[in-house]
Amino acid sequence: MGKILKFRFEHGITAAYLIIGCLWILFSDYFVEGFTDDKEVLSKIQTYKGWFYVVFTGILFFLFLKGHLKRLRAAEAKAKESDRLKTAFLANVSHEVRTPMNAILGFSELLKNPELTGEQHKEYLDIIEKSGERMLLLINDIVAISKLDTGQITTYYTLTDVNELIEHLHSVYLPITDEKGLAFKISETAPKEKCKVYTDKEKLVSVLTHLLKNAIKYSADGTIEIGVSLEKGHYRFSVKDDGIGIPEERIENIFERFVQADIRLSRAHEGIGLGLSISKAYIEMLGGNITVESKEGLGSKFTFRIPVKENFD
Repeated sequence: MGKILKFRFEHGITAAYLIIGCLWILFSDYFVEGFTDDKEVLSKIQTYKGWFYVVFTGILFFLFLKGHLKRLRAAEAKAKESDRLKTAFLANVSHEVRTPMNAILGFSELLKNPELTGEQHKEYLDIIEKSGERMLLLINDIVAISKLDTGQITTYYTLTDVNELIEHLHSVYLPITDEKGLAFKISETAPKEKCKVYTDKEKLVSVLTHLLKNAIKYSADGTIEIGVSLEKGHYRFSVKDDGIGIPEERIENIFERFVQADIRLSRAHEGIGLGLSISKAYIEMLGGNITVESKEGLGSKFTFRIPVKENFD
């Protein structure tokens, strides 16, 4: 199977210089010789032709080089930002592993004390359980990203009632929001006769769970809303909060890996910045897309759409 020859930039610009030069010499000489036979005039025209060619190609190559250097600098800046985020990610992972691990080891040691009361025993076990769950979520996110990179994740479509799904998530997270002093409500639901769709329920739950956990994590007060509606052949899901919001300069990159709303908050708010990246990948696997509206200090609203699939193909 033949390989397509790919020219490097330096090959392309050299070829362009030679082609333009040859065409200029051939066609300009043809037109000039047809215009006059005077050797003195021809000599002057040849001089002007040379100057014109030098100026023209100089400007042309300047524009070529400017565009090429702009792309190189953009790629360099992106690579540096990626390295910075990966460094922050590794630091976050280290912190996220150590914190629950220290809790598990520390409270496991305390459980050896025979003088513990039943209430203390239960409290320590609850802390160990929550720390274990936190570590499991961390590991699940890392495994999910790894599987996405290697193409090992597939979709499993089942008939899903989106209204029941929303109501279930509401009942699961209501005690958590109540404990934090947040209001949590269902903003809208799909029509009863059109609330069932063939989709990957596990991935849908994963996306909504990530969005809800972020909303709770970044909200100190206010209201969290979750909802689903039917519009133009798509189900539209939304999660809205009154939390810290996302800085305008970070909205564009919020779905990239290792990015949190603000890296400086990574110590105050647990997480390694993979949830939104995983969510975006899952939604795209389901044929949908996700968007975000946010203002710093006023909260965020994440909206994603998946196509209506009433039959299993």
